Formats: sequence, structure tokens, C-alpha cells
Amino acid sequence: MTSKELRRLNRKDLLQMLIEQSQEVQSLREKLAEAEKTLENKTIAIDQAGSIAEAALQLNGIFKASQDASQQYLDNVRQLCQRQEKNCAQIEKESQAKAKNLIEEAEKQKADLERETKAKCARMLRESREQSQEYWDEVSYRLEKFIEEHTLLRELLSMVPPPKTRE
Repeated sequence: MTSKELRRLNRKDLLQMLIEQSQEVQSLREKLAEAEKTLENKTIAIDQAGSIAEAALQLNGIFKASQDASQQYLDNVRQLCQRQEKNCAQIEKESQAKAKNLIEEAEKQKADLERETKAKCARMLRESREQSQEYWDEVSYRLEKFIEEHTLLRELLSMVPPPKTRE
């Protein structure tokens, strides 16, 4: 397992891996202690056997057990790495699906907001045009009334003779 893959693991997975490794280390220590006892017994057996060839044949059993234990350890580590890779792939797949859903939801919200905003802008524009037309109608009415009143005033003033000036 690479360091990059280890960094991706969450605390629970790392602790589980550590516990499994600790258990395996403890098991291997027990086997090593047993193998050391056996080796000690083999050493005694070598002393007693008196022949190097006979001792080598007896020691082959220890080396075989050690080789088997180390092979089992490596197999366990490979299996653990494969499990972690599958877990990481699954988590990545779920994260991508979640991200896709979030993006789709955000796009939908964006479209809804845009539609609502356009409707509100159209309503506000219509209302402002109506208000503007009402204001224009009122101003036009007042101007016409003003002109009409002033026209009458001019006519009245034109009927009155101009004042005499003092000379």
C-alpha cells in the first residue's frame, strides 16, 4: 500500500489496520519465541547429535516454519491492501455520485430562481409602465387645463383697454 493510499484512509480504517497488524505481530512474536525455544532445543540436539549434517536437517524445519510465517504475513498485507483499495474506490464512486446530485440540484435551483426573477422583472416593468402612463395622463390633463385657463385669461385681458400712461 502506497503512502498516498494510506493518507486516504479514515481514522477507523487506520486503527483497524493497526489492530490487525498488532495482532499479527503478537502472533509472530509468539511463533518466534516458540521457534527460539525449538532452536535452543535444536542447538542442544546438535550438541547431542554430534554431526553437522544431522543438525542441518533438523534446522530445516525451523527455516520452513519461518518462511511459512513470513509468506502468510505478506499474503495478509496484500489482502488488506486490496480491501482498502476496494473501499477507497467505493468511497470515491459514492462521492462522485453525491457531487453529481448536488450539482444537478444547484442547477435546478438556479433555473427556478432565474425564472422567478424574470417573472418579477416583467411584473415590475409592467407596473412601472402603467404608473408612468398614469402620471403622463395626469400631467397632460393638467397642462391642457392650464392652457385652457390661460387662453380664457388672455382673451379677457385683450378685451380690457390698456391703462393710460401719465405724461
